[in-house]
Amino acid sequence: MTQNYKRQRSKGGRPSKEVRKNIILTFKCSAYEKMVIAQKAKELNLNISEYIRRMSVNGKVDQQIKVLPAEVLALSGTLNHIAANINQVAKKRNKDEDLSMMELVNLQNMVPVLKGIAVEIKNYLR
Repeated sequence: MTQNYKRQRSKGGRPSKEVRKNIILTFKCSAYEKMVIAQKAKELNLNISEYIRRMSVNGKVDQQIKVLPAEVLALSGTLNHIAANINQVAKKRNKDEDLSMMELVNLQNMVPVLKGIAVEIKNYLR
């Protein structure tokens, strides 16, 4: 009951996950086996825990390598930073009322446009 109340009052932060992975499962293996598991997980761009979970539950791991080029990730990150900066400027200007209404609207409209560009770039290359 208190968890529901806290979730309603939350004003931000990371959203809670539908299924929490909070159970720790340990097993023993040799150094060679650990190296093989780590290498196979790395080849699939998974961490060891995710690789072992998928292998245990499904019996196999589908090779779905979706790696965006570093340039695209850098561009996307830059656009997101620009959008955040514009949003901060717009909020500060809203407090001071130094900008005209049209300028404020233009600044606020640029944030979703820039974020949309970043999303479109990622989606295009998937």
